[in-house]
Amino acid sequence: DIYEQTDALQQRLNSWRERWRGLRRWFVSEDHLQAQSELLRAKARAAIPQLLAAVAALNERRSGRSDRSADFRVLARWFADTESDADAHRLWRVAFALNPARHLSLQVPAEDVPASTPWADAPVVVVHPRLRERGEIAPRGPAPHVKDRAAARAMLASQIAEERAQVEAARLMLATGNATRLSELGRLDVHAFRLFLALLGEALAAQTTPAQTVTRQTADGLLHIRLEPLSADSHAAIETELGVFAGRDHLVTITPAPEVQ
Repeated sequence: DIYEQTDALQQRLNSWRERWRGLRRWFVSEDHLQAQSELLRAKARAAIPQLLAAVAALNERRSGRSDRSADFRVLARWFADTESDADAHRLWRVAFALNPARHLSLQVPAEDVPASTPWADAPVVVVHPRLRERGEIAPRGPAPHVKDRAAARAMLASQIAEERAQVEAARLMLATGNATRLSELGRLDVHAFRLFLALLGEALAAQTTPAQTVTRQTADGLLHIRLEPLSADSHAAIETELGVFAGRDHLVTITPAPEVQ
């Protein structure tokens, strides 16, 4: 039929026109539509600097040049090699410049004001107009004496040492290496109870079901804990200075992690 042949020819012609239009759009822009080849060329040009920067960064790392992550790793090794806490504190101050500021001279009241004091309740500090206008002021007379905080630092060091000793005593009390029921732990002081809660929380976080037995190493790598749930109707109550901690009974084994030589 002549009409069917005409329709078939028209469809074939339209198909070839669409193909030609698609091919033409790859290379020729139309109105507000940019050609696909131009878009591809722009993307390729934009990717070249990024690729060169990535290659340069890889070459710098291979050549041994220092970067921030490498600097922090070296600093971590320095901290690990310090022989005492005092050396570690000195290294911290040198590395991060944590020194008291002595370059700002203001007429500060003589009385000590706690850091938690609201600014509205704190005593007034007089600011010289020249400092407010120019940002600098030449101090008159000798420089103010640096306040001796040796006693406060000694008291803080004593408190830290006492807390560390209490935590270590709690660790020695709990990390016996023997399997113990929670109901048989007895009364725990505040430090032992806080350590126990931290260990219990890490072990319970690894459970997928309440009846699963888990073995977990603490985040600091010092202890291993194995927690085995007992029957669902079991009950354990631990008396502490903060109250009574109760729940399902478990068999817990806490052991110190082996030291890495």
